[in-house]
Amino acid sequence: MALATVAQAAPAWVTHRDPAGFSLQLPGDWQVRSDRVTDIAVGDAQGNATALVRARVVRGDLARWLTTGYAATEPGMRELRTEQVKSNGPDVADAWIRYVNPQGTAKRGHVVAVRRGEMATLFVAAAPPAELNANLPILARILDSVRFEPPKAAGKNPAGAAPPLRYAQWVDPREQAFVVDLPAGWRQEGGLLRSTWNRRVAFTTTSPDGQAMVFSGDPTVPRMFILPNQTTAQFGGGMSNQWGPEAQIVAPFQNADQFGAALVQRRFGGQVTNTTPRPDLVQIAQRNPLLTQGLSAVTASDVEFRLADGRVGVLTLVTFGTQTPGVGGNWWAEGVHGFIAPAPRVAQTGAALARMIGSFQTNPNWATGERQHELRMGRLWTDYLAQSARTQQQAIENRWASDEARQSGMRGILGGTVQLQDPQTGEVFETAARDRYYYRVTQAGQPTAIGTDTDFNPAPQLDLRKLLQVGVDVPNR
Repeated sequence: MALATVAQAAPAWVTHRDPAGFSLQLPGDWQVRSDRVTDIAVGDAQGNATALVRARVVRGDLARWLTTGYAATEPGMRELRTEQVKSNGPDVADAWIRYVNPQGTAKRGHVVAVRRGEMATLFVAAAPPAELNANLPILARILDSVRFEPPKAAGKNPAGAAPPLRYAQWVDPREQAFVVDLPAGWRQEGGLLRSTWNRRVAFTTTSPDGQAMVFSGDPTVPRMFILPNQTTAQFGGGMSNQWGPEAQIVAPFQNADQFGAALVQRRFGGQVTNTTPRPDLVQIAQRNPLLTQGLSAVTASDVEFRLADGRVGVLTLVTFGTQTPGVGGNWWAEGVHGFIAPAPRVAQTGAALARMIGSFQTNPNWATGERQHELRMGRLWTDYLAQSARTQQQAIENRWASDEARQSGMRGILGGTVQLQDPQTGEVFETAARDRYYYRVTQAGQPTAIGTDTDFNPAPQLDLRKLLQVGVDVPNR
């Protein structure tokens, strides 16, 4: 008896319209796991077959970026590597990739990237290698059906977007050193930071829901880096492993994109997605009157990054250094500012950053007080140096005088001479040590000493003054 085979009907396809602003078609038992247009994921119930749509900023060679830059934009993918990449023009490229998803499933995928301006849209079809070919028709149909639409209205504000920002002046809470416009109702932290060696501005303002943040300055960045040389190598190659406003660290000079990438990872745990040079900031740094003497290197960059929760950010900074051949050098990282926000609120948060930078003003009363403080510190420093110089000079003179006295006494013992001092004028004479007592007499206009073995004036007809023996009658310094 033959067994009849009953074929199961394929699940019906449905249309998914997302409030974030996109629509697509998918099998009825598949799921959409994303809620923003920059990161869309569609997959089967088991999580094996996956269709991904990504929006990424890509500058330069698109095919090269797929090989070297795409992996950094997918923090959930592990061991991502490119098998093959092909360029179909400056704005179209495709690649075959392999990776391991967060659940530990190894997958193989095909990526097609299409760029318009600086924004590239990536379409990814992925599945376990043995299942990819069978799932490609379904995945391709899903990706072909993706359409981007205006977000559904929610009152006057699009879904996923925050209400329009209002701004209020914020005064530095520590020294009232500056005022700046920040979003009203946001939480502010930081201000002017003063330490033993320097002062800096570092503050953040964070939205009430904690999703968006604008920042200026970074209190964790050391105040100075020291370029390695033979001297630093003799002392172990480093002065400190601790970052902070007082730290000095021995390290080679780093360009702004390198330093920014490390700072993004250290401060926010983010993955860099792109870097852009800032020649305008380089020119400003080169005109800084404090840096025109001996400026050896200066770089500036915007560093774009992505957090594990999908938020994106930008960090801007400048690195510059000075070096004297044969002596050594230092370098600094400054001008740090930027923002973090969910994708739908990037434009709004970026506008808040621009408002912050444009509205920053130093309090003139604080600046006047600071100049007066610097003048007072300058006078105190000058007095300190003068007192130190006087003390050292006196110590050297005393030491020299004591040494001279010892040397004179030694010459007297070895050479048979004696030193004599006039008790009235303080003049010192040196003569042969043949007598016990000595008297002052002027001969041919010059003072000299005559001696006797008895304690009386040897020439009563002359007005002689008895001299004192140094080391006997008066102390030898």
